[in-house]
Amino acid sequence: MDDLLKHFITEAHELIQQATDDLLALERDPQAAATMNSAFRAVHTLKGSVGLFDFAPMGLALHAAEDLLGALKEKRTSIDTHAIDILLTCLGQIERWVAEIEQAGQLPTGAADEGYRLARALRSLLDEPPIQTAVAIPEAEHEWIKELFTQESRNLVGLRPQNAPIVAIRYIPRIDSFFAGDDPIALLRSVPDLLALRVKNRDPWPPAAEFDPFACNLRFEALTGAEIESVKAVFRFVPDQVVIHEITRSVESEVLGTVLNEAASRISIGSTETAGTRTLRVDATRIDRLADLIGEMVIAKNALGHLAGQISDGLDGKHLAQSLLANHAAIERLVTEMHGAVMNVRMMPMRDIFRRFPRAVREIAGQLGRAIDFTMEGEEVQADKAIVEGLFEPLLHLLRNAVGHGAEPEHLRVEAGKSAKTRIVLRALRDGDRVRVEVEDDGRGVDPATIRETARQRGISSEENLDRLSDAEVVNLIFAPGFSTASEVTDLSGRGVGMDAVRSAVERLGGQTNVRSLQGRGTTISLSLPSTIVMTKVMVVRLANELYGIPLDGIIETTFVPSSRILAIGTSEAFVLRDKTLPLLRLADLLEVPRLSVPSQVLKVMVMALGDELVGIAVDGFDQRMDVLMRPMTGILAGMPGVIGTTLLGDGKVLMILDVPELIR
Repeated sequence: MDDLLKHFITEAHELIQQATDDLLALERDPQAAATMNSAFRAVHTLKGSVGLFDFAPMGLALHAAEDLLGALKEKRTSIDTHAIDILLTCLGQIERWVAEIEQAGQLPTGAADEGYRLARALRSLLDEPPIQTAVAIPEAEHEWIKELFTQESRNLVGLRPQNAPIVAIRYIPRIDSFFAGDDPIALLRSVPDLLALRVKNRDPWPPAAEFDPFACNLRFEALTGAEIESVKAVFRFVPDQVVIHEITRSVESEVLGTVLNEAASRISIGSTETAGTRTLRVDATRIDRLADLIGEMVIAKNALGHLAGQISDGLDGKHLAQSLLANHAAIERLVTEMHGAVMNVRMMPMRDIFRRFPRAVREIAGQLGRAIDFTMEGEEVQADKAIVEGLFEPLLHLLRNAVGHGAEPEHLRVEAGKSAKTRIVLRALRDGDRVRVEVEDDGRGVDPATIRETARQRGISSEENLDRLSDAEVVNLIFAPGFSTASEVTDLSGRGVGMDAVRSAVERLGGQTNVRSLQGRGTTISLSLPSTIVMTKVMVVRLANELYGIPLDGIIETTFVPSSRILAIGTSEAFVLRDKTLPLLRLADLLEVPRLSVPSQVLKVMVMALGDELVGIAVDGFDQRMDVLMRPMTGILAGMPGVIGTTLLGDGKVLMILDVPELIR
């Protein structure tokens, strides 16, 4: 993929999102002139960018969208839900096409028909009379159409549906078309559903000695079964060089022997403005800071070289040790600052992912007939790029379930003394060195009794355990695999469908999930996530002679527990920590490796959070806390359960970083 196309794809995503935001804002406030102008500019710029490439269906749809926005802007037609729906549908299709181009480098099969359908739907809202195209075709035009149709008529039998028209094309490129940036062959190859093609010389060929390879002396005549608007879109930049005729069955008697009653259709050309100014996605001051740090690291590296030279000159050991320690301290400081600077570059605001949800919520609410008041808070909160981008699918699922299950019908809300619209809030906020993202609704809430009964019927938990759990703990069972209270499984079924997938996705990002709900009052689902997952703080623990890393943000505390205080509960173990009984698990058992042959009299225990509960994990020893550059598992090890990734220790050994909650499950 060339650089120009990459720039187009990046800009297209931004312009589609900008136009979507503006249309949703217009739906709330149709009189906002600035928003209308912004939406028009975004579509206009996107149409101009598409014009640089051979994506005719996109250009056709965007041209119609621009015309409709122009009519709305000039108040020639009114802004209503139907107009917004069609414009958002168009943008959604453009977004899918851009994604297809990003993957395959071209539009999918059927894009021409879809582009024509979208354009027709958009133009149906314009309060304008249809363009009259029925004018008599000059006699001079009849002959080449008759010749082409007669020559190809046998091949055309059965190639089109009954009564479907055929479009005839005559394209005579300019002699200097190559220098004008045109590619006649590429244009003909872009014509959808091409049925026949004849290439002839326009003028007699000159002698070989006088032949000019840079002059175009060709004439193209073709037949296609595509819609005439799709054909026009292909030749939109060469209107003076092409004539297009639509031929129906009624004019084919006696092999086109009658006078054609379809008009020669000339192409109206839109402007081909180039893309607007692109903005730098990383603040220039952040890049400057990185450059400064690199310069300081080069100086520190040169200092090491100077020390190496002094060693060869016989520098005494004491002075050498002092110099090395000072240089190490300088490098350690620079590495810490470099880490912070790189993380700062990778940080992006939640706005970049949040702004994709208003349209999705609107579409889901429309399908289910729910009245939703959707708001977003904390869009300026920043997190690592991988965290922000990894949240899209989990949050989309949570919002889908908030609309599909949490929101009640309007009449039920009014009867309960609530506002007619269900309020759904998507918010992000800082929580120490972590980020918390919440989806809150004021809907019907989760009924703990229903959760208990469903969990009992589906074998999610034992009777004894269910009776022991509090209502708040029972509600968190919606994250259990296979749990659902929906009577019918659909994409929009009840809260709990796929919630285990939400939890798994969040935990892959190093986060935890939690749900709070009051029946009749609403539900809040919280996702607690680290700010970054590239550099991770870990606690290095020891099992026999092996070392393992445990993410530090999951460890509440470490403690020493005498063996005499370990309580046997059936086949399990527990201990008491500050008057609270905690279950005890041994990391060796979780990893299925042998325990020490000689049991220790004092257990080293990590107290970790597992959802809303605490659990103790016994290890053979604690080593050190360290910042590590974690690499995810790849290849055949990519699906290894219980392992987040790996890093290298100072001696070159590989340290495996464990996902203890997954090992426990």
